[in-house]
Amino acid sequence: MAIRIWRYNYGLGTIYAELDKSKTSMMDIIKNAFAIAEDFGFISRVEVATESIGEDAFVEQYNVQGTGAFKPIDQLHITTKAPTEEFLTFIKKHPDVNELCFSLSTTGINDKGQTVLIGGAVDLIIYLNPDEEWGMNIFINTDIFVPLSRVKDSCTEAMAETNAPVLKRLLENCLTRFPVTEWEWLDTLYYTETYLNLSVKNK
Repeated sequence: MAIRIWRYNYGLGTIYAELDKSKTSMMDIIKNAFAIAEDFGFISRVEVATESIGEDAFVEQYNVQGTGAFKPIDQLHITTKAPTEEFLTFIKKHPDVNELCFSLSTTGINDKGQTVLIGGAVDLIIYLNPDEEWGMNIFINTDIFVPLSRVKDSCTEAMAETNAPVLKRLLENCLTRFPVTEWEWLDTLYYTETYLNLSVKNK
């Protein structure tokens, strides 16, 4: 029987992408992040770091679902699909923002065929250093989307085939809607790239 590990420790891997900052702005990145998240599920948390204030200079929580991670859920309760006025006002007042973090949540199908909540499934961290190229890390935080740890059997194969397309679509949207100049997989488990088989090729 498969050993099921539901975890939030960047378990599947990370994609690092460089962004062409001449073709975007901080506001464009924020709007794109919310649009991409809506196709995947929803944004559950935003964190902003600035040069002057440091980490957690601004933090907002969105779309609280009222159920625990990996618990069955009938319908997502989405109240915030776009950046709030408070968020945008903070960005406008603090031009020294150097990092944006968007935590994305979604649903998946578990081994019992139930739709479950997956909070914090993916983190998008955008690096906005004014003296360097802009970059983005996509941290994949949960094992539900591909065969689970140690055992490849009919159960894990079925879960992978059901859930992987959701994650694949998100990653491809990130790599095409943001002005990515090049990207690469980092710290990836051996089966991640095989199952996701992204159609976006590194430039």
